[in-house]
Amino acid sequence: MNILIISNASNDEILEDIWIARAFIEDGHKVIVASIDYDERLDDIVDIIIKRNSWCNNSSDLKNYYKTALEVKKRIIAKDSPRINFDGKFDGTDKSYLVKLFKEGYTVIPSIDNINEINLLPDSNLYFLKPKESHDGMGTKKVNKDNLKDEFNNHYIIQPIIKFKSEVQFYFIKDEFQYALEFIPSKVPIYPLAIKYQYSDKELNLAKEFAKLNNNYYGIQRIDFLKLENNELLLTEIEDIAPYLDLDRLSKIERDKFINNYKNMVYEYLDKRK
Repeated sequence: MNILIISNASNDEILEDIWIARAFIEDGHKVIVASIDYDERLDDIVDIIIKRNSWCNNSSDLKNYYKTALEVKKRIIAKDSPRINFDGKFDGTDKSYLVKLFKEGYTVIPSIDNINEINLLPDSNLYFLKPKESHDGMGTKKVNKDNLKDEFNNHYIIQPIIKFKSEVQFYFIKDEFQYALEFIPSKVPIYPLAIKYQYSDKELNLAKEFAKLNNNYYGIQRIDFLKLENNELLLTEIEDIAPYLDLDRLSKIERDKFINNYKNMVYEYLDKRK
């Protein structure tokens, strides 16, 4: 079988995609690892296209990245090519879903995309304007309440600035839980080393609730939360397009188990496509 893995060799996190590629090679498959702007002719000579950690790591490239990524996604779906991590409902679209989930009463950071609905948010002197199409905080602006109307446009969502003590991430293959990590105090501005997170049953069930919203989704989902000072978890995103996994923070046994589960998910998907 010929497998195309879309990644980004210029990212510091390329190692985990090399591990995944190597695992498929050890199973006897041929693997091509390419960037998001790969030659379209590859579509027709591979058996499956896998989206992995393809994010750009330079804010100046962000606009072109999203344009290219959207074109590739539309092309692959139009061809109905076998694919993994291309059909997510959430970060696979844009951050507008956070507004929808908030209005539906889910445990999510309060989010709006209409300045006239500011009263729906907790009162704050400072707000975040987050681009709907962005990642890793690129393009985010911290704005004083008095300047919010001048700075806002419909390319942003608005969120209040909330005090929290850590970030917690739950990792799923489809909607099957794999492991959880915690980042203290935060992933921004300095990316700390992740540690294994000792989650409660309530916290895991909350993460599972969000993972199940992507019905029968073939791919990896990373459910990200802020852990507030009162220990409540608030969803920050459902990363269902190209999640970084911090696999180097797992033991080799745990990492091998995850990669094996991932391969089996890919093989299950291909069997269902036959």
